[in-house]
Amino acid sequence: MTRLDDALAGIQSHGGVEHLLLVGRDGLLIRDVGAANGFAAETVAAMIPGLATACTALSRATDRGAFTTAVLEFAVGVVVIAPLSSEVLLAAVLRGGVGFAPLLRTLRRERDNLAGLL
Repeated sequence: MTRLDDALAGIQSHGGVEHLLLVGRDGLLIRDVGAANGFAAETVAAMIPGLATACTALSRATDRGAFTTAVLEFAVGVVVIAPLSSEVLLAAVLRGGVGFAPLLRTLRRERDNLAGLL
């Protein structure tokens, strides 16, 4: 197991995390960590850069500084998107009914470490 695998396993150990996706800015799936239960990882990966681009445009339009994290809440879960570098995005897919604040704190704390492991 690599240091990157260890770091991703630490993030995945947060309650409710079903999948972690490392995605290139081109939408290609780099790594999918999660249960293989029919989850369309490549399809989801292809959508992540568009969302990140929209968040970057929104941050510029609102003069809020760089885009660091997006939290998308759905009827039965949450998706968290965080850029790790100029080329790689991390998406965490969580099941519903789970608090995700601890995950956000971990991502904030570990972002530079993860980026260094890419």
